[in-house]
Amino acid sequence: MTRQRLAGRLVEAGCCLLVFVATLEACVRLEAAYRWGAPFWGAWSMDDLRSSGADGYFNRPGGRFEKWRINASGFRGPEIAVEKPSGVVRVGVVGASEVFGLYESPGEEVTAQLQQTLDATRPRRFEVVNLAAAGMSPPRMREFFEQRARAFGLDVVVVYPTPALYLDVEPPRRQPPVGATAPPTPRDSLRVLSQAWRMARERLPSPLQDMLKRLTIERERRPHGPGWVWDSTPADRLALFEEDTAAVLDAVRGSGARAILATHATRFGPSLDDQDRRMLLGWNRFYPRATTRCLLDMERKANGVLRRIGGEMDIPVTDIEKTMGGQSRYFADFSHFTDEGAQRAAGAMAREVLALPPAGVPARDRR
Repeated sequence: MTRQRLAGRLVEAGCCLLVFVATLEACVRLEAAYRWGAPFWGAWSMDDLRSSGADGYFNRPGGRFEKWRINASGFRGPEIAVEKPSGVVRVGVVGASEVFGLYESPGEEVTAQLQQTLDATRPRRFEVVNLAAAGMSPPRMREFFEQRARAFGLDVVVVYPTPALYLDVEPPRRQPPVGATAPPTPRDSLRVLSQAWRMARERLPSPLQDMLKRLTIERERRPHGPGWVWDSTPADRLALFEEDTAAVLDAVRGSGARAILATHATRFGPSLDDQDRRMLLGWNRFYPRATTRCLLDMERKANGVLRRIGGEMDIPVTDIEKTMGGQSRYFADFSHFTDEGAQRAAGAMAREVLALPPAGVPARDRR
């Protein structure tokens, strides 16, 4: 075969490959447009849900991706009037991705089911607002209640903090880092690549998935000394979690709302089966400084702190951990709810909301 013919064959193969990839890309875009109403051109990813703020921990008003919709006020869920309707008790639930919703069916996240539960008891009396954002730490919660919450006239706020955030390589920042810049505006890219990667991850054999997770964890740990990894809860991180959570509750009260505190639940009980261990390994991948033993220890100690804070501040505690913790059917992974789990958590929250005394009853200053 002459060089000229070889070059021609290569060009022909390259053109076929381009046509093949372009066809797959067009199919992926058409499927997203039909199923989710996605734009055919332009950015379409989870990044479009993120805020343009410097810390990136709030939602982007008007953002949307697949089943997730952010309203004009920056909250997941239907549009709300900034000024609360007369005669309505506005209930906010704040937290990270567990509250924002990840694996639940559309309209089955915990706040949507809390709305349904309250409506079944007292129709048109309550309006539930999902104040959560993925990765939202207590310092970011506090900022929201100090800077924005009062405008929405929240009457009751359920606070569902995530203890594991305090086992990250660096603890949650109380202020955005100096010189922080806004995350870049999402750009259009090949959607077929992300779709192919998602499908590949879901179909890899479990032993191979576990091996890749262990390699990821070891790669993060390798540059550091042996003392870098925690085998039990670091006292300074637990103290920081307590301090920041108390500050959130003070900020909620300062915004004019009454607070309800919720313990944090995971799928892990006293004994672990093989599926639990795989889920625990997947969770550990996000927190390489902690061993799996440390992750579980942090959950136990942090929930003890939350129960104690509730007693000291005279704030109701809805014990989500005791209600559903350790029961795998309620969790799609380590801590994110299934539809049934979201229903269970919503029911526990609803009981505390309905048990509150009528608005206007004076509360003692407990701090």
